[in-house]
Amino acid sequence: MGFIDAAADLLLGSRCPGCGGPGLGVCRGCTVALRGREPHRVRRAGLHVDVVAAAPYRPLLSHIIPSFKDDGAWGLGPFLSLLLATAITHLEPPPQALVVPVATSPSSVRRRGFDHGLHLARGAARRLGQEHRRLLRRSRGGLAQRGLGRLARLELTSETFRARFTDRPVILVDDVVTTGATLNGACEALRRCGVHVWGAAVIADANTVVS
Repeated sequence: MGFIDAAADLLLGSRCPGCGGPGLGVCRGCTVALRGREPHRVRRAGLHVDVVAAAPYRPLLSHIIPSFKDDGAWGLGPFLSLLLATAITHLEPPPQALVVPVATSPSSVRRRGFDHGLHLARGAARRLGQEHRRLLRRSRGGLAQRGLGRLARLELTSETFRARFTDRPVILVDDVVTTGATLNGACEALRRCGVHVWGAAVIADANTVVS
């Protein structure tokens, strides 16, 4: 345990959202475990785009990401944006590439009080000196994925999204990849209007675990 983590535990009773141990934000141990990993290519049957993940979802990010998205721990944004930037770098995008977040549903934005995907995309792009842009929006009647099984998720298509054109290459970004249906839908919507999708980057791969 580092001095800052120990002091946070003693003075504030602060806990790391990843492991539950003492820490001010993400503790040193979890930081090393996540940032010390090499980003990896995501392997899924039926993926329509090259996807790179910064780290496995379980066990650490399965606590950290929901804390940021749903529990108001917005201070975790810079740490998660850094992981996302690492995944983007692994795709070796050209300098003119745009960082484009997968659109969050309006109901989720209202419930959380902010657009977590846009927040992460902006932070990652700033770290890399690249531009971010909102080119996607959710269409009405799009499927909500929470609680759906694999087959139902895979029915999510480009009809869920509406896209705007750009003549610059695009890096799609999202927080977590599960089946890949959301990334496929966003990718196909962009391609349908003539956008070149260079690749996709995510913070976490739900089908791998930290070993």
